[in-house]
Amino acid sequence: MTKKVAVDWDEQQIRIVVGEVSGKQTRIVDAAILPIQTAGVGTTLRKWIQEHGLEKSECLVAVGRDSAELRQMEFPPVPDEELPDMIRFQAVRTFASAGDSATVDYLPTSRTEKGVRAIVSATGANKLDPIRKAISEAGMNVGRIALRPIAAAALYQIILRDKTNDSTRSTLALIDLVGDEAEIVLFRGRDVSFVRSVRLPSQSPARVNALAGELRRSMIACGASGSPCDIAIWGTPDRHRDELDQLADRLDQGQDTPSEKRLINPLQIVDCDSSVEPSVGETVGRLAPLVGLLVADEAHADRLIDFANPREYIPPSTNRGKMAAMIGIPAALVLGLGWLFWSQLSSRDTEIDRLEAANAQMRDQVKTAHASVQRTERIDQFLDADVNWLEEIDRLAGALPPSDQLILKQVSAQSDSRQGGGRMVVSGLVTSPDVIDEMESSLRDESHRVVGDGASQVDTEDAYRWQIRETVSVGSESVRADRYERIAKLAEEETAAESTSEAEGEPKPDPDGTPPDTETQEASQSASLNVNVQPEVQS
Repeated sequence: MTKKVAVDWDEQQIRIVVGEVSGKQTRIVDAAILPIQTAGVGTTLRKWIQEHGLEKSECLVAVGRDSAELRQMEFPPVPDEELPDMIRFQAVRTFASAGDSATVDYLPTSRTEKGVRAIVSATGANKLDPIRKAISEAGMNVGRIALRPIAAAALYQIILRDKTNDSTRSTLALIDLVGDEAEIVLFRGRDVSFVRSVRLPSQSPARVNALAGELRRSMIACGASGSPCDIAIWGTPDRHRDELDQLADRLDQGQDTPSEKRLINPLQIVDCDSSVEPSVGETVGRLAPLVGLLVADEAHADRLIDFANPREYIPPSTNRGKMAAMIGIPAALVLGLGWLFWSQLSSRDTEIDRLEAANAQMRDQVKTAHASVQRTERIDQFLDADVNWLEEIDRLAGALPPSDQLILKQVSAQSDSRQGGGRMVVSGLVTSPDVIDEMESSLRDESHRVVGDGASQVDTEDAYRWQIRETVSVGSESVRADRYERIAKLAEEETAAESTSEAEGEPKPDPDGTPPDTETQEASQSASLNVNVQPEVQS
């Protein structure tokens, strides 16, 4: 078990309690009340510490209400982890001594749906620095600087209040008489409800009357006015029995139910060496805050107001497994998607390189093919003027009306060497205008356009009284389409002939593409180019 030293002092004396602390177990092994020497607190304390071999020990310091401001405050219902920042913000605005450098701590007293109530205390560096300096001069390390009445209340809660089944039946006033001061802690149920420190006259009965009045005002402040109030004083019967009885009588006036009263020796409710209590005598009650510090230090620190370790913002606890999953799974997905994306890009890059190489190889072929296409187009434009006028005349003969309706006098045909195609002009005589309409309808189709110059009546006695002149135009597109149709037909016939020759065992062409005989070569040339340009045909 670790030895720890609990200390507090006033203007006249230093109070010391030494305990062996391990978790929830505390054993008091030494105690002392020392008058302060002229050299000061640090020197007086160092001498005693050295005599008992407690250098480098952890020191728990209790400070009174004169070292800190203390108020009961209410706050909105917020989560526990947000409460420290809210309380500090409010304390800086409310407390006179609180500033940006002030130390603020608090003790929650109740929590409901409407809000949180807490005892809030604040102090400045001008109060804490002398305490740290004195403890450092004594050769110890400061572990806690706790508010004295709250430390005494923690001792009562841990040892007595939590173990009492009927502790909720009334209000309890826990009183610590320290010289001319009284530190009052009011309990409502099992929790601290109100804390107050007051100065008292040094002589009775004024001392008791003043204490009773302060208790009534404290009960009104915490909303317990009119209810029974039990009383507990830290001390011994020899020193505090009379004050306890008188105080109970004052509080019972006007009450139907008498108050319960008790004296509590702090060294008798904890595990304590038998040699300790005789060393402090009748003033043992003043050691209650120090014993409370040692008992609450490790297992019940949440019941203290501690300026050395004030409550701070508590980061929300996280589930490490859940956090790892929340981070790891998205990271794995990102990495997997990144790898797939990179793989796709890599394959695309490979495909691009392959296509670029193929394109580079085909560029020369494309240029050659483009030049060939241009030459072919020029040839096609020349051949578009090669109208097969014999076929056109044959078509004309088949479409004309019979001779008893029409006499053909002249047919002329002319090719258009620039635009392609050509036109045929037909002149003659007809028996009636109806024959003209019939003739134009027969000659007109998708490839032929027929335009008449009009009909004029001839002064004659025979039946052919109307003279006509019709122009039949052949488009270059139809000329080209007919030419390619004939070429395709010749190619099919040549393919069929080659297939028949192979089936009958005839010699095949040479590897260089030369036909086996002259007759086949001539047929091939005829299939490749069959043009017959006739600038003009007269009939």
